[in-house]
Amino acid sequence: FSLLDAPMSVVAAFQSWLARFIVSNDVPTKKPMLDYVDDVGDYVFSCLVHKKCCICGQSADLHHVERVGMGRNRDEIIHEGMEVLPLCREHHTEAHTMPDEAFFKRYHLNGGIKLDKHLCKMYGLKTKK
Repeated sequence: FSLLDAPMSVVAAFQSWLARFIVSNDVPTKKPMLDYVDDVGDYVFSCLVHKKCCICGQSADLHHVERVGMGRNRDEIIHEGMEVLPLCREHHTEAHTMPDEAFFKRYHLNGGIKLDKHLCKMYGLKTKK
């Protein structure tokens, strides 16, 4: 089929579907997926669901944009509503070496994704009662 004459809403929906398919099925790409997608938030959410680094596609940990630790015990705090990114160990370490805005700018991110009840359950994190 052709997207040549398709409305932009159809093109955008197809691109989002294709990005989710690539993430969920580990389809290799020549460049990082962030270079291909228009809806960065949807892509990052898909990476969160599939526990893939949103920058390189490797296996990911949660990076809390709102820092955890240093007196904030990750086992006791409510994570629901906190902003996070799925990052591999390398990119997670890099994120902690620079201000958030510099990291976001470097990788063309709009910030993190707020954890909802579903994501908290997936990651085994505390939610609001």
